[in-house]
Amino acid sequence: MSRSWSPRPRRRYVARPRSLWRRLVDYGLAVIILGLLILLAARLDRVETRKTQGLAIINDGDSITLGTERIRMRGIDAPEYTQTCRKNGTDYSCGTPARQSLVRLIAGKPVSCT
Repeated sequence: MSRSWSPRPRRRYVARPRSLWRRLVDYGLAVIILGLLILLAARLDRVETRKTQGLAIINDGDSITLGTERIRMRGIDAPEYTQTCRKNGTDYSCGTPARQSLVRLIAGKPVSCT
């Protein structure tokens, strides 16, 4: 059984223009929400900021231990201590020289992390 629908043109409804008061409220709410999001993002960036200092134990080329806390350095990507790399077809331990470089850089001096 098939139905035969008469093709009627679709009605188009024109949206009523919003009043000036309503537009101002909408813009105000948008500005407030964006401002709160910006404040939240700025605050989250500072949440983990604290200062730790002392003699460091070097774990590998980009992480140290201060006291009981393991700290990974931001912006540095060094091989892990047990990682091997390949150069000219031979494998070698590339994590050991990375750790030794950080040991030479710190050289037993106290470290301060913020």
